[in-house]
Amino acid sequence: MKIWPKKLVVYILIFILGGIPNSFVTPTNAQTTEILPTSVSIELACGDGFWEIPEICDPGDESGGLPPDTGTTTCSNFNDIYGNPFVSGTLGCLTDCSYFSTTTCYTCGNGNKEQPEECDGSDFGGQTCESFGLAGGDNLICSAGCLLSLSDCESLPEEGGGYPASSRGGGSSGSTSGFQPGADAEVDTRVKVSGKAYPGAEVHILADGVVIGIAECDTKADFDFETTEVPAGVNSFGFWSEDKDGIKSTLLTLTLRVISGAVTTISGVYLSPSIDTDKKAVDQGEPILIYGQTVPETEVHIYIHSEEEIVETTNSEDTGTWILTLDTTELSEDFHTAKAFFQLEVEGNIIRSGFSRSVSFYVGSDLPYGACPGADLNEDGNVNLTDFSILLYYWGTDNECADQDSSGNVDLIDFSIMMFYWTG
Repeated sequence: MKIWPKKLVVYILIFILGGIPNSFVTPTNAQTTEILPTSVSIELACGDGFWEIPEICDPGDESGGLPPDTGTTTCSNFNDIYGNPFVSGTLGCLTDCSYFSTTTCYTCGNGNKEQPEECDGSDFGGQTCESFGLAGGDNLICSAGCLLSLSDCESLPEEGGGYPASSRGGGSSGSTSGFQPGADAEVDTRVKVSGKAYPGAEVHILADGVVIGIAECDTKADFDFETTEVPAGVNSFGFWSEDKDGIKSTLLTLTLRVISGAVTTISGVYLSPSIDTDKKAVDQGEPILIYGQTVPETEVHIYIHSEEEIVETTNSEDTGTWILTLDTTELSEDFHTAKAFFQLEVEGNIIRSGFSRSVSFYVGSDLPYGACPGADLNEDGNVNLTDFSILLYYWGTDNECADQDSSGNVDLIDFSIMMFYWTG
């Protein structure tokens, strides 16, 4: 079984997706200058049943089966309005997550009747059955929650019959703004996206490989998108667009965890410039146009891979269009690649997009052919994945058909030649 070099496998995958990894055409020290602006922030939703900073607590939603989350804080950490410590009950949380609610906390259980308890243990505050117009002496009962029960008192006939009414308050007054489970709580799982592409372009937004929406850019290349269709959990997002000439951007990918009941905001999704050339081959010294579209009125940096890397700079117009006229006099007679990124200043900070896909062009009077002209290795009139598979099979050998530059070794140069002739 033939084992392909790991670097080559990565190269192949990204080529099939429409681009070439920067590491194959840019020295490592150049890559360290990239500053990608994409960032992710989480806006937690009060009412999701999870206490997370900056919330003090979370009320949950009992109707939805979400109990309140007060962390390690309990009723015993608080006193009632009379200064008596709470000894039982369940601590709640205000509906805006700003503080705890003690309306379901009690001092009941300490054996001392305190306001607003009706009783506590055997302490009835001096009351008896007679206090309520009933016979039975001290047969009062203090039931759960420090509520008074008259069930063991003997009744006395009263005009109109029945027992005298007994008022029951129960519990502490505590906070006046009590816990109302789930009231006004926003529990949607929501994803918001903002970024830049090309003026008037459509940005395709994917989650786990499936298109979840398309956002249209304004004249400044800005776009915004919002959805509640992304499930909570780890998701792989993808973003790509197409410029006014139908040239596709590279696919910008990002993997992150979407939090349930929270707003996940992905900002700074800046797609790299589109790029192409007006010719695929030129004589040495003949100019070649490298062009594309990006964010309006920004710097575009173009990297040309030659024996020594060449970096050129131009500016995009108010339509986002950019053009570089490259003098090929100093380029060797060989295959070359070019790629680009845009740079702009935002609030005093210089940020850069990622690199665009790479485009290939040849400088020289005679194109190398090898034994199989034009990289058509199976001679079917097309250069596609079949030829690609043949090239891989002979990788690292001296097969005269796959060795397009006749160097004695099937390598990346031969792969670049295949890209030049690619028909798909």
